[in-house]
Amino acid sequence: MIHIKSHRKGMAVFKALSSETRIAIVELLAAKGPMRMTAIAEALNITGGAITTHMKLLQDANIVLIKQMKGKHGVQKICMANDTEILIDSPVKQ
Repeated sequence: MIHIKSHRKGMAVFKALSSETRIAIVELLAAKGPMRMTAIAEALNITGGAITTHMKLLQDANIVLIKQMKGKHGVQKICMANDTEILIDSPVKQ
């Protein structure tokens, strides 16, 4: 579980989820399971550079996990959605 106790501490998560493309990546991984980074880029019709940037933000926020695995043609990056809940505490005192 990602527990955000203040809005400032949750900025990485908020930033990661502030993009339609990054939401689409998380939805794709949740639906299909682990995928190669290049396959995600192809499925969403985005460039290799763009997928790298999007995945870095999602990984930094602990929303996706990226593992490097040996493949036929070198190292492949396998991405998977982190099965987690996000809990945000409200700063408003009750």
